[in-house]
Amino acid sequence: MQRIFHPTDFSNGGESAFVHALKLAVNANALLEVLHVDRHPEQVTWDDFPQVRETLSQWGLLPDWALPEDVERLGIGVHKVLLAGNDPVSEILKHLSVHRPDLIVIAAHHREGIDRWLHQDISKKIARSSHTSCLFVPHGVNGFVARKDGSIEMHKVVVPIASEPDAVAAIAQSWALASLLDCKSVTATLVHVGDDENVLRNFAIPDIDGWTWELVVEDGDPATQILKTADDRGADLIALTTQGHHGFLDALRGSTSDQIVQKASCPILAVPAEWHEK
Repeated sequence: MQRIFHPTDFSNGGESAFVHALKLAVNANALLEVLHVDRHPEQVTWDDFPQVRETLSQWGLLPDWALPEDVERLGIGVHKVLLAGNDPVSEILKHLSVHRPDLIVIAAHHREGIDRWLHQDISKKIARSSHTSCLFVPHGVNGFVARKDGSIEMHKVVVPIASEPDAVAAIAQSWALASLLDCKSVTATLVHVGDDENVLRNFAIPDIDGWTWELVVEDGDPATQILKTADDRGADLIALTTQGHHGFLDALRGSTSDQIVQKASCPILAVPAEWHEK
């Protein structure tokens, strides 16, 4: 993982997403790009952006008096980008077409935060159009990275499985994420909603050192059952494979995927089916 992209609207609800993006950049020795789109960029200062050095100092990685070059000595790069525009989605996607990240880390809000940018669900529009893996950190959710010290708590992962798209992409990137964060012991719960016996018969549980597996089969509404399973297990992450508008979740994007992102009590990793580790 070499480039991590984090769009921000400067709301308090987006702070946890920034913390996750920064922690991943630190562990991956990656470039973190923090971007803001504003109708009046002349009114924005660099101090309005999330504070990288202050956060790293709070984590004990830098002294309080650290300079920008001290951040580079940690092995990471930070680019803050300010763009003028009335359409954040368009501006962000144009930027991503030139500067393709390996991961987008974005806050998912409920009628506030990022949604304030034109009162539309910008986070999911970016995820669907960028064809890039996205880590959604819901508004009000602390997630698996502690704001105060940067410590990690990611030991329980929930992965929905269906006939298509294959869950292997979600499992592969959640494993890559756990490895990057040095989470050696993970309990993964595979949840299938429905009665497709072929899915259960054909799914091969991977052999990953330090991972244990549980299979749950439920009936009913997919979003409700996936969220219930995640809550019952105290999940630290829900990992989903997506496939345009034709896969298990995106085919129901107006209900299932939106409900999971909007209602989940933990971060959600959405991985395109064509994803492969870079």
